[in-house]
Amino acid sequence: MGKNITSRFAKNASWMLTGRIIQMGLVFVTTMFIARYLGPTDYGSIQHTYSYVAFFAQVCALGMNEIVVKELIDNKEKNDEILGTMIVFRMVIAIASIFVLYVLITAIKKSPILVLLTVLQSLSLIFQTFDCITYFYQSKLMAHKTAKINIIAYTLTSIFRVVCLLLKRDVKWFAFAVSLDYIVIAVLLLYVYFRDGYKFKFSINTGKMLLARSWHYLFADIMVAVYGQADKLLLGGLLDDKAVGLYSAATQLCNAWPIVLMSIIDSASPIIIELFKEDKQAFKKKLKQLYASIFYIGVFVAIALTILSNFIITTIYGVDYSEASILLKICSWNTIFAYLGVSRTIWMQCNDKLKYEKQIALVGVIANVVLNYSLIKVFGAIGAAIALTLTQFITNFVMVYILKPTRENAKLIIEGIILKDVFE
Repeated sequence: MGKNITSRFAKNASWMLTGRIIQMGLVFVTTMFIARYLGPTDYGSIQHTYSYVAFFAQVCALGMNEIVVKELIDNKEKNDEILGTMIVFRMVIAIASIFVLYVLITAIKKSPILVLLTVLQSLSLIFQTFDCITYFYQSKLMAHKTAKINIIAYTLTSIFRVVCLLLKRDVKWFAFAVSLDYIVIAVLLLYVYFRDGYKFKFSINTGKMLLARSWHYLFADIMVAVYGQADKLLLGGLLDDKAVGLYSAATQLCNAWPIVLMSIIDSASPIIIELFKEDKQAFKKKLKQLYASIFYIGVFVAIALTILSNFIITTIYGVDYSEASILLKICSWNTIFAYLGVSRTIWMQCNDKLKYEKQIALVGVIANVVLNYSLIKVFGAIGAAIALTLTQFITNFVMVYILKPTRENAKLIIEGIILKDVFE
């Protein structure tokens, strides 16, 4: 059993990692040229308006992404019903969200171009509803299918972006490209899913069950969305879109490489969940190994980004973005705590501690908004970078230890970091 699990995990992880590395490379290269072409201000306009879309993307997920793998594993005979119901529920919310976004941006910004950029990017909300198919294949340790889909999709959309650059298109074309990523992925996911002989069913009772189990995560995800986008929203409001562009250049680099961490987490998740039902000690050991991997990979990359920040920024984005160098030095450290938080959800879910996600997320929101507002007014974009890192540390480490019901998980994180029993 152990050797079979290890073999399946390794194969699944390698496919997910390969797919995401290729995806990261394509996004990295195209983003570099787009940012250079548009300049900090127009690039900042896309990032500023997308922050509104990103917030609603969390709402549209309905907190279901965090529970779907476990539900699919525990209810194999109802997979088609779980997926079909998720898609219907999320699609309805996505359509409503696009309308709300249009009304909101029209009222707030009073700028036709910013409204257009927001609407073009908000189309992605509809097609993101099909990402649950990805979790379906992950639950079956068949990540090679979705990895191939991502490689094909991002290759096609990268070609679209290159053509736009060659034809010297304006900013709205690159805003639409954000939605195009999700459109192509959705089409390919549906093609493979139906080709493999699967189908969708809908059940209002299953929907109620999913919502009952996911609403803790929905609240937490909304809170995470607030503090995940507050920095760009406040930078755009208190400063300007150029500040958003510089800040986004730094955070984009920090957010690009962790697909490696996400591949490890996504691939380990089904195995760890299975171990929880079979062997609690093996479950804890595997979690500590996961925490240790995330921490030490994160530290290594953060040190490299800190040392090479100026070279990296000017080489990738050009001298117009040189002010983003100091931002990269600071932001690079937030990833460690952010992805310890992502992996924490496995323990929370298995131990039925989901209700505490709301408390953790609420503290994160308050800390982030207060820190951003205070520090941006004093230090500008540097303040936003400091606020980002402090918020991730408070939310994903300090709060997990302070809350007594989640303290066991905090201790597992610490034991993983100090490598206690990790290699035994």
